[in-house]
Amino acid sequence: MDPRSELYPLRNKPLISIAIPSSLVSEAPDLREKTRKVGYIGRSAAIFRAEEIMVYVDDSDENAETILKILEYQEAPPYLKRRIISRDPVLKYAGIIPPLKIPSHINPEVYGLDARDGVVEHNDEVKSVVDIGLGKKGVIYGSILPVKTRITAKIIGETQRYYILKPVSKSDVEIYWGFTVKKFDSLRSLVEHSMRRNYMIVGASKKGVMLYRIENELARTLVGAERLLLLFGGPRSDIDEIASNGGIDIKRYCRYIVNFVPRQGVESIRTEEAVFIVLSLVNYIKEKSLMYTT
Repeated sequence: MDPRSELYPLRNKPLISIAIPSSLVSEAPDLREKTRKVGYIGRSAAIFRAEEIMVYVDDSDENAETILKILEYQEAPPYLKRRIISRDPVLKYAGIIPPLKIPSHINPEVYGLDARDGVVEHNDEVKSVVDIGLGKKGVIYGSILPVKTRITAKIIGETQRYYILKPVSKSDVEIYWGFTVKKFDSLRSLVEHSMRRNYMIVGASKKGVMLYRIENELARTLVGAERLLLLFGGPRSDIDEIASNGGIDIKRYCRYIVNFVPRQGVESIRTEEAVFIVLSLVNYIKEKSLMYTT
């Protein structure tokens, strides 16, 4: 596939992250419903090429851990799940999690790639053998990696027995390669971490400025940003209320607080719905702005 094609899933510029509260699953009646809700978050992130999902604790650490485990399972390539994910009661309903089918999950030939995720099976004095989910194993010569280590690698050659691999960072892969998941013990720690790393933070709230009023300004700002963090509230409290409970003024951290759904026809929008809506609109604005700057 031609990398210049609008169908080619290049990595976002700016890189996009989303932040969700642990209370996302607080109103779910059982583990099955929690799994479903979290699965929609991961699916939305993958559709719009978000590279980080940050989970901040606003009610319980147990809920945050549940979200992390489900998202980490969902993000793992299908051919590696049993190798790198431990059995856990939280994953009882893993079968209902929607598959991602992102580039790191499917045959690399689909996008004409030479990249692949794998897990180290065994090693000796000269090589590490890696399961990359293809007909043959991969091998890395001159690098002794610990068994069960998950890696990203490029296929740089082939023998009758092995694919020859070179370890790379995910950031070295030109197209979208999935998301990482991080946990923060509070909203304060999340936003302070993000400010130190120069994220542009945009809050999603029905109390924010209407999107249509700042669409052009937001588009211009996105062109110059390196990292964008989209911040979401929970089922009971909006981001300003969660921030206030934590003793912070969220307006100090957010470049914008935006109402992405003017005149919403329902009393409240669920977090998993908001994530899909906001990512969709940001993707449209970002891609439209890039069209006029390239």
